[in-house]
Amino acid sequence: MNSATGGLTRRSALTGGLGLAAAALLAACSEPDATAAGATGELVLGVNLELTGTGSTLGKLQEQAIRVGADEINSVGIPYGEGRLYIRLVFKDNGGNAATAMQQAKDLIEQDKVSAIIGGATVETARAIITEAEKGKVPFLCLNSGDDMTVPLPNRRFVYQLGPNASDVAAVMGREIRKLGLAKVAVLATSDGHGDSGVRALPRAMLASGREIIDTVRLPRSGRAYGSAAGRVVDAEPEAVIIWAQAPVSAAAVAALRTAGYTGKVFLDAGAGADETLNGPNARAMEGAYVVHPGVLAGAPTVATTPSGRAQRTFIYRYIQQYGSFTGFAPYGADALTLMATAARRAVSTDPQRLRGRLEGGPIEGVSGAYAFQPISHGGLEADALAPFLVRQGAWVRLS
Repeated sequence: MNSATGGLTRRSALTGGLGLAAAALLAACSEPDATAAGATGELVLGVNLELTGTGSTLGKLQEQAIRVGADEINSVGIPYGEGRLYIRLVFKDNGGNAATAMQQAKDLIEQDKVSAIIGGATVETARAIITEAEKGKVPFLCLNSGDDMTVPLPNRRFVYQLGPNASDVAAVMGREIRKLGLAKVAVLATSDGHGDSGVRALPRAMLASGREIIDTVRLPRSGRAYGSAAGRVVDAEPEAVIIWAQAPVSAAAVAALRTAGYTGKVFLDAGAGADETLNGPNARAMEGAYVVHPGVLAGAPTVATTPSGRAQRTFIYRYIQQYGSFTGFAPYGADALTLMATAARRAVSTDPQRLRGRLEGGPIEGVSGAYAFQPISHGGLEADALAPFLVRQGAWVRLS
């Protein structure tokens, strides 16, 4: 086992001697000379997130990631011809409501004249934002893992997904379940777009790993009364249970399984990666659970030898400085800023349509991993960023 983290704190960051790196998130912006040689300008980005209501557990984390990422990039600016660009953010709280998200996306495009929109922690709000982003021809950097965000591609020319592809997460789960010699698998998924992605991706992944899905049960949409669904899963007598849900539902579903008498292995998708999973009311039930997540969940690397590793260390210690601790999540929002800043540098433009083309100009390393958007593919964090983790004594322990 390579590493574990139960939540880094400001004190441990400073006493650990790692400190804050002065480099920016962007490799191209990390030169020590941050003096503007010419005119300065703004890259205006809209942020349409679930800061309250459904999805706010992850939405608020992404808001914090975006603020940290913007501070880092703006500390040096974005090389822009002979001058520098600085990011200005326009935040909107969609409250987890699709209709609100759609109206706010329209306002950001028509009134605030943003160059791109970042957001959509839930599939439902993201689908609503997509409608306006495509109509307004403005790039939308989608922060969830819904498998239909970027397809059909002819209707998703301006949509780029940053969360990991459900098929990639499911494939890692299949390999880990096979390693443990577990044959019979049950699936417990939320009754929303996120859960749908898992339900669609898992059969092929389990078949490829020689595992059998013996039952698929959907969690109710309302409240946290998951006892009936958990009881049905237990009655199927699986050797492993996969829970496909976003925090805080992930940990609540694990607790319901344990209460129903299930003592076997539990696997969760990347949607479980949030502070509340290890620190919330169901934290004790999480002991011994597995999660497939980008490697940043383990915290800052002790030795950073890759662009992604250096970005992780810089981001995490800036995050600790601003918010006091880091207990693990994937800061796709900060990566969205890196992607847009790189596109603006490549294009020497803030025009949305020109930025869209430059997002496909080659791989870009972020905090969560690498992104390699192409004209034929707008979907997802690269698969090699994913790793299996085990919850042990209230900490995320990376297995490989």
